[in-house]
Amino acid sequence: MKRIEPQLTEKYRKDPVQESFLERFNNILQPYQEEDYIEDLPEEYPTVHVIGVPRSGTTLVTQILATHTDIGYINNLIAAFWKAPVYGIRLSSQVVPRNLKSSYQSEFGRTKGIHEPHEFGYFWSELLHYREMLEQENKDDIDWKRVRLVLTNMALAFGRPVLFKSFLLGWHVTEVQKILPRTCWIHVYRDPLANILSLLKLRKELLGSVEKWASLKPKEYTFLRKQSYLEQVVGQYYFLERSYREQLAQIPTDNVFHLSYEDFCRNPNAVLSDFQKMLNRQNSSIKITSEAPKFTPNIHQSSELEMAVNKLLEKLQENYGSL
Repeated sequence: MKRIEPQLTEKYRKDPVQESFLERFNNILQPYQEEDYIEDLPEEYPTVHVIGVPRSGTTLVTQILATHTDIGYINNLIAAFWKAPVYGIRLSSQVVPRNLKSSYQSEFGRTKGIHEPHEFGYFWSELLHYREMLEQENKDDIDWKRVRLVLTNMALAFGRPVLFKSFLLGWHVTEVQKILPRTCWIHVYRDPLANILSLLKLRKELLGSVEKWASLKPKEYTFLRKQSYLEQVVGQYYFLERSYREQLAQIPTDNVFHLSYEDFCRNPNAVLSDFQKMLNRQNSSIKITSEAPKFTPNIHQSSELEMAVNKLLEKLQENYGSL
């Protein structure tokens, strides 16, 4: 099942020839990958999932954790093997040097360089059967036994804990915790105004208009899509943030790390230490391999919109509860 892709602006549009080649390539490899999966593997290595509202800072957090620890992670080479991920991991281990440093740059989550982290969107859409990135559009259709099979085999191929950026999986925290109880979650959150203004920028640059919906759709999308573009974006931020927090509140606190993007930028090395401790609590370990640089948080200011955004957020919190 192939996910539905929006019409992107020319700068961000994918090459259809290349996309067709990769699709055929994955279809050829998939049957061999299926034969090689090992059934009933123990959860020897925990997986770690970075989640958060789009434009909250999840890419930078993933880049820092991948660059300054020895954790396994999905890079741009492995991402090309979304139907045969273990093959991608094995190839990457042979051809991609481990000590390459991140540029800490990205364009709406897209990174450049074979070693840079990738969000693995095709993989998650395929594994979880998402076509429109609408929250729980297929809640009863996910094969959790298969999810466990694939993730444990990927972790075995890495031979260490594995870091993912997993927007879609963040809607299924409790289900994942049942099948893989050592799973850890890093929830990145950002100043609401900055996050919302960045979502507006995403719409304009990626899709060419603030009127077009970009990225994840919360359960309330059916209601929101009939509202003004500003109400849509504020609602998108609020309901996604609320959904992630509600899910995470239902699992052990030892498996959860709530991370402020602004605090992270100012002191990423403290976060590396806390990250290491979280994995230690799961009887696993990673090494911090180098010191991370500090960053100045990206601040999007618009006094014209600030009052309107705050008013809409207040209304949502009055009706649905505070975050």
